[in-house]
Amino acid sequence: MTKCGRCGNANAGDVLFCQYCGTRLAVERLSEIADDQLGPSGPGISNRSTDRMIEGAPAGSPMSAAVRVAQQHAGFRLVVVHRDGTDGIAYNLLGDQIDIGRTEGDLLFEDPHLAPRHARIVASLAGRVLTPLENRNGIYVRLRGSLDLQDGDHLLVGKQVLRFELLTDAERNLRPALEHGVVVFGTPVRPPWARLRQITPASVTRDVFHLTRPDVILGRETGDIVFSDDEFMSRRHAQIAFRNGRGHLEDLGSSNGTFLRLRGPHGLNSGDLIRMGDELLRFEIG
Repeated sequence: MTKCGRCGNANAGDVLFCQYCGTRLAVERLSEIADDQLGPSGPGISNRSTDRMIEGAPAGSPMSAAVRVAQQHAGFRLVVVHRDGTDGIAYNLLGDQIDIGRTEGDLLFEDPHLAPRHARIVASLAGRVLTPLENRNGIYVRLRGSLDLQDGDHLLVGKQVLRFELLTDAERNLRPALEHGVVVFGTPVRPPWARLRQITPASVTRDVFHLTRPDVILGRETGDIVFSDDEFMSRRHAQIAFRNGRGHLEDLGSSNGTFLRLRGPHGLNSGDLIRMGDELLRFEIG
């Protein structure tokens, strides 16, 4: 365990930041990292301990050579965003690879929705790339513009987790049922082109919304699909449209935004909002 010099709380020994106040804990691990970096083969050896090291060692310390190696990599910040929109702890990070999780990695959160090692941010020639490391709850990123949906995409609209599913030709063109030669009498419906499946914490479907119109509005007060009890949803929050045989998702200027679950590695831009479980983080360069 490593004790934080600022708040006095104990943290796991392999954590680089205090889980309670965000203070860097790398100072307590300088000798360990120095041994890795300045071992028998001399300076310049690349290893994961040094790649993840946090800047801040005194210039005249034995760690100065290792610090200079680490400082060759551009840094970034992850800022915790509270539910009321205010900023919380800011984590200043350096290195080619940062792992985020509940019990394993460089940055840990006590969130039961997170896997032990949930996500990874790595450096690339184009910038930082965020990659999900688990498939149960995934990672959601706030939309900056509109995008085309793929079958099976998960959306986060307000507090609603919705799975988008395209329908097959057989499902879109259901014929009237016959029972003993009698056509079943029922409500006439438009043929749907897709559906939204509402996913609950029990991992089961609660409601299914069939999309029949070419433009479907989701909101708290007005729209085609209304979630009146969701205080995190705007009055008119998002739109799903049918264009050229594909679903098209667009945020309608909502206060809390519309999020899409990552399908794979995602290149980060400064200002991106990332949702992992109950944690909302803002990515910043510098």
